[in-house]
Amino acid sequence: MEKRLRTALQSSAQDFVSSATKLSLKSVKPTIKTLIHSIHPNSDLSSSLPLSLLHSISQFIQSFQNFRRNPNPPNPNPPKSPRSPPTKRLRRSSRHSRTQVESRSHGHGSDLLNEMQKLLQGLEILAHIAVLCISHPKKAFLASDLFPVACAFHDNLILFESEEGSVLLSEIASLCELWWKENLPGREALISQSLPFLLSKSLTLKRKVDVHRVYSLRDAFNLFDFEDESIEDLKLLLVRCVIAPLYLKTDDGRRFVAFTFGLSNQLLKEVLAMIRSQIPFGRKSMLEAYGEILFRAWKSAEPDLKDEIENGFLQGLIEGAIHGSSEEFSASIRRVLGGFISQRTTEGVEKLLFRLAEPVIFRSLQVANSNVRKNALHLLLDMFPLEDPDSTKEVKDTLLYKQFFLLERLLMDDCPDVRVVAVEECCYQDWGI
Repeated sequence: MEKRLRTALQSSAQDFVSSATKLSLKSVKPTIKTLIHSIHPNSDLSSSLPLSLLHSISQFIQSFQNFRRNPNPPNPNPPKSPRSPPTKRLRRSSRHSRTQVESRSHGHGSDLLNEMQKLLQGLEILAHIAVLCISHPKKAFLASDLFPVACAFHDNLILFESEEGSVLLSEIASLCELWWKENLPGREALISQSLPFLLSKSLTLKRKVDVHRVYSLRDAFNLFDFEDESIEDLKLLLVRCVIAPLYLKTDDGRRFVAFTFGLSNQLLKEVLAMIRSQIPFGRKSMLEAYGEILFRAWKSAEPDLKDEIENGFLQGLIEGAIHGSSEEFSASIRRVLGGFISQRTTEGVEKLLFRLAEPVIFRSLQVANSNVRKNALHLLLDMFPLEDPDSTKEVKDTLLYKQFFLLERLLMDDCPDVRVVAVEECCYQDWGI
């Protein structure tokens, strides 16, 4: 096989392409790689092979489109319509249940399926050759010569969205991905179809490697106009990432979800709404992941998006942690807030926590409702000591004294549950003061 392909390559690029497309990708993958990577930059093949690829791709895609337009070919021998009323049909033996006409029709359909399969296999070979040309160790092929090849595959990617075309789709996606990572000219034109495919694949197959691929291509998402209604399907995929376990478990996944916060204001609101809806039911690991994601997103957000995270979401979380309908719900919210509390030494976090919590937490420690007092106490102890980093030492000392005073009162609270929390947490805390 290798000898035959080598001979064809020495003959001409078109002979090589024609010979290769008659074989299966799995059987010739190593051989094709060896042959393509052996091509010298000064060889005539460096210019003729891209042209032959484009010519063959156009032919294969045209043939594939023709088959797609006519998925149910007419029966080659259709039965004549009866002129007289139908009579009772004779029962056929099960051994002869299929008539000659039916057999011929079935055989014709099988031939068409086989032909379509051959077209897909040929396109798989062509896409793989294109990938090898781009990744050539000596850069034997010009990107400008290969760009029409990449566009032909990318622009028709949606044609092959079926189980039968899964290998081809992966090859096309790899082609577009490599083009983007190599920062080749025109890479922006190879994103609109390939990126949604890779994102959908990561959610469907649930493999870490696919999540990593999506994360490595994250900057390409900035090319989409998320205010356009036509982008709705992609937005739904991005929102799905927020609840996908693999995206929450992996570091690349959490980083990617945090990145999506900055794509558009409307998408940010939808993502925050999704996170808010998951808090009552989330496991510990999920809630902690949301806390980390929110902190990452806040840290890198533009001013208008940061304001939405702070005042449109975190403020609501703090109020929810205090006025939560159940102890479990309040605890879940505090786990999410832990993503910020654990990063309080980061510039701006201490100031943020003080600004959001101070107006409500001290008041809530003194209300008549014992559940609210208990929730507020939990939150205060998580944030203790609560202080404004920009204030003077005198102001800080006054605020600290106020917190000690309230904690002392809660140690003698009328509600046993509040007293228990105060005693346990005060003993647990290493005040360090």
